[in-house]
Order: sequence, then C-alpha cells, then structure tokens
Amino acid sequence: MKIQLDCIPCYVNQAMEASHYANMNKEKRWKVVKQVCEELSRVDHTSPSAQIGQRVHKIVRELSEVDDPYLKQKKKSNNKAQEYYQEFRKKVDQNPDSLNRAARLAAAGNAIDFGPRRDFDVESELKQGLSEGFKLNHWPQFIDQLKFAKEIIYFTDNSGEIIYDRLFIERLLDCSPVKKLNLVVKDGPFLNDVTLQDARSLQFDEMEKVKLRTVDNGDGGESPTLWSPEVESWIDEHDLAISKGQANYEGLSDYRKSNLFFLLVVKCPLVEQDIGVNVGEKVFLNAKKHE
Repeated sequence: MKIQLDCIPCYVNQAMEASHYANMNKEKRWKVVKQVCEELSRVDHTSPSAQIGQRVHKIVRELSEVDDPYLKQKKKSNNKAQEYYQEFRKKVDQNPDSLNRAARLAAAGNAIDFGPRRDFDVESELKQGLSEGFKLNHWPQFIDQLKFAKEIIYFTDNSGEIIYDRLFIERLLDCSPVKKLNLVVKDGPFLNDVTLQDARSLQFDEMEKVKLRTVDNGDGGESPTLWSPEVESWIDEHDLAISKGQANYEGLSDYRKSNLFFLLVVKCPLVEQDIGVNVGEKVFLNAKKHE
C-alpha cells in the first residue's frame, strides 16, 4: 500500500506514543514532533506506507537515544499473552479442526492490544476471537496448498500475539508435509514488532524445522526491506507465505501471488477500504484472489 493523506496524523500520533515509552521530557517530545513533521513534509506520495513509518520511529530512537522504546511494553505483552496460553491451547487441541482454530486464535491475538493503554478483558476477547470465523475467508485455498507444501515463510507482527502465532505454527508443522518454516522478524526495534532478539528469547530458534530470517527495521542494516525485490523472491521460493498483521499487509499487499496469504484484523479505515471489510473484522486473504 502507498502512503495516503490520512496516514499523516497517524504517524505523528505514533511518534508521540513512542516518545512517551522512551520517557522523553516535554521539550524533547516537541523536538520529535517537529522533526517528524519535517520528514512527513518531504514524503513522496508513491512511497510504501510502511517505509514512512520506519523513518518516523528511527527519528524517535535517535532523538531519545533509547534503542528500543517498546522493550518493557513488549515484555509485558508477552507475559500477559502467556497467562492465557495453556487455557487456549487446550481449547484449540480439543477442536476437530485445530489448525483453523489456531489461525483464529492468532488473529484474535492480532486484535488485542496487550499493553496498558487500552482496557481489554483479554480472556473474553480471545474467546470471542476463537469462536468467530473470518469475514473474508480463503482458508479452503490455503488448505489445498498446504497439502503439498514443503517450505513456508511466516512474516511475524507484534509481541504478545506472537505467543499465539507459535501455537498456529506448531499446528502447521504437525499436520502438513512441511520440512522447514522460515520465521521473519525485524533485525532491530520497530514499534512493538518482534525482533530477532525477542524471537530468540522466546526460543523460536530452538523449534524443530523453524529458522529465523530478518527484515530491516528502518536503520538500513544488512537485512532487506519488507517491500524489496529480495523479499519478493523469498515469497516465490516458498510453497506458502503467511503475512501476519496489518503492517505486513501494507508492506506486501502489492504482491498478487497465489501462494501468499494475509492473516490479520483490520484496524485502519484505509485498510478497510483496500480490503473491503469493516474495521475490527478478521480476514484470511489470498493475495491473488484480492486482485
């Protein structure tokens, strides 16, 4: 997705939130907002929206001198999600279609803000998400391809929900001929996204058949950007690609590939318009069928 005018205030709000988590004083927060607005004034309107978000958060990290403003938030999110993990793992395992229920639970995790800024009854939200189907549902096409899939690539989203992604990934590996699953994380801090360090701390690197890959967090390291030709080639090299969350949808939605599936909850009116379902609804969307 390309950046839209309505993205601009959202990026300013993101900068304000990130500067709050970085414990910046009022004067420094003013400086952040001014520099972010200057950056946004120079934006090429054909740029990917995800690229602009990376620039905004790089400004916060540089001015705050805090490498990961969301570090404490991410740990709290993971701890909160883990409180309910065993309970919902049982619910998934007891269902005849455990793989589909695990996907629904992963989507429910995407819907929930596990942090302290919003008041969620997490257990109720997870139960509701587990029972609800996908508003836009290309699950049958996914299952048809999964039957023959040897290699999968899975683009992760946020901390907290990654706990339920793991359950979905475990079920994928258990019920398919998959020999390898490449789990894509950020190579450094960006918002509350899962980083390589986060994935290792959660022992994803110790899972059988799972390998970790990284995409750039906006600092311009050695990892490719999400919307790069290299990442597009990753998708082509795998039998199945799963893109989790709205930000990854924004970065990958221009790739109309039959082996690419988007799993997310719509959280933004612009994505609502692009996909064609309402904010708050879950989708399991095949990129090719979305043409």
